[in-house]
Amino acid sequence: MDQTRRALLRAVPLSVTAGLAGCSALSGDDEPATETATDTPEPVLDGDSSATEWLFPPSALERDNYPFVTLHPSAMLEYADALPEARVSNLQSDIGLSGFDTIGSLDGLYQLGQGVAVYDGQFDRDPLVTELTEAGFEEIGSTHGFDRYTPDDKRLVAVGESDVLLVDLRGGDLSVTADSVAGAALDAVTGEGDRYQDVSDDCATLLDALGTGHVRTGRIGSTALDGDGGVAQGARWRLDSETTAVTAATVFESADATDEDAVASWAAASGPFGETAPATASDGRVVSATADVPTGELGPFELSSSPDAAPQVALDFDYDADAGTVTVTHNGGDSVPATRLELRGDGFAERDSADQSESGLWDGETSGDDETVVAGDSVVVGVTPTYRLFVLYSPESGRGVTLGSSSGPEA
Repeated sequence: MDQTRRALLRAVPLSVTAGLAGCSALSGDDEPATETATDTPEPVLDGDSSATEWLFPPSALERDNYPFVTLHPSAMLEYADALPEARVSNLQSDIGLSGFDTIGSLDGLYQLGQGVAVYDGQFDRDPLVTELTEAGFEEIGSTHGFDRYTPDDKRLVAVGESDVLLVDLRGGDLSVTADSVAGAALDAVTGEGDRYQDVSDDCATLLDALGTGHVRTGRIGSTALDGDGGVAQGARWRLDSETTAVTAATVFESADATDEDAVASWAAASGPFGETAPATASDGRVVSATADVPTGELGPFELSSSPDAAPQVALDFDYDADAGTVTVTHNGGDSVPATRLELRGDGFAERDSADQSESGLWDGETSGDDETVVAGDSVVVGVTPTYRLFVLYSPESGRGVTLGSSSGPEA
């Protein structure tokens, strides 16, 4: 199949979303070994600062704000024996681009809004460039040491020495080009342009409150709290072999507007702490909820752990040109009720060997309890070479979330 097209279409799943960016030189110690009269600095994640350097102004996407996730996959795998299998399986999935190994081989993985991702880590440049050119991506020049390749106005891959930037704007109604968005990101990471935190005090305050971590997620302009006042919210996970230090920070409009009771209620009911009771504290206009969660009991690396939170799933798409089908396989992660999985897109076709030939709920294998789709289950979909396929998770309330997508060789 066309791996490059698949990688450019795929949204990084957020249990892969649990880790964007980083380096294996991590300290998991959250408390000083001995008490002193001075403040002990928090552990530093080498490379974690570079993750936030990629945060470009949202105006580049014609937006007032955008969500972000930063992960440190290779560092997270140092705790593979302690983490639940569902938190590790996605990290062992192939990236889907020539020259790269698995997601877990990356020092950093950053998802910036919808359609922008950064792969930070070792890769083999020649196979990647060959695949790009064979897929119709033409080199259009170099910016800040990154060679830019694009097939059209909506897609671009910028290849640097140790980072690859991918931009795919086909999923949104934007008038900007992929090249302009890439330019803003490259200006930000090299210090030649503004960053998100430079133009948004809410973003800067949130990043400062979260600190460094193996996984960080943030959103500006909204929170999961009921009521008004919250202007930004995010979470951070700092792994260790026994416990993981989890922090959820909520930024309010002002110190007078803070609502610690609302944060405490949300954190206990739907925060990222599982069965562990968090403590809350206020500092200026920030209210933080914190807890040391047993590493072996960690749920999805998401701000909300409510029943309707999107599951963490690694999906594989295998296109068979001869049969006219694409096989979608659950390759690891959380189990998902088949009634919550929906296939959408275009280019569906009737095929004798297909389980499904039109948009609708998952009509493939369900090996888990209560008709759930689990690792190893698949569905065979009849398609034409111009197909575009999206697998959506539909919660009981709220908007659906795309877990994965793929397109045909002629799409």
